[in-house]
Amino acid sequence: MAVTTGCGLIGPDEEKTPAKASPSPLLPFTKETVADEIAAYTFAAGLPDGDTSAAGMPEGAWRECVTPWHGTVPADRAAEGFEGTVKRLRQHDWEIVSRHAEGDVSFRTFAKRGWKLYARHQALGDTQAVAFTGVEDGCELPEGLKDEVLDPA
Repeated sequence: MAVTTGCGLIGPDEEKTPAKASPSPLLPFTKETVADEIAAYTFAAGLPDGDTSAAGMPEGAWRECVTPWHGTVPADRAAEGFEGTVKRLRQHDWEIVSRHAEGDVSFRTFAKRGWKLYARHQALGDTQAVAFTGVEDGCELPEGLKDEVLDPA
């Protein structure tokens, strides 16, 4: 007995296997993608809009491979917003590379698809500094900027 399906025949000893879906290619993971993720996760965690400009920082090619986000946040929302953003980053495939605290400053470093993301929360005062800075692997930061962005550990 033969069974007709579509435009071919399937014999009694043949099994029909579903066609395998071809894997969809990964979209490029660009500076804009990283900036969009930071903006979305900080917003979802309840942080106010941050400053994403590089105003006041040295000129140079490094600006093409760095995406900053920093802001001052009321003390009653800063820690919760920082940790909420960290949680969302981890939920969206940012792998935590390191975490530690020095005095009143908490640091987290993440990695994802050729980027590092440096997170910092300084818990001091009525308004507290929170920063998330994406840096593409291989990006050369100016010396003065390294201290502001990179995890000192």
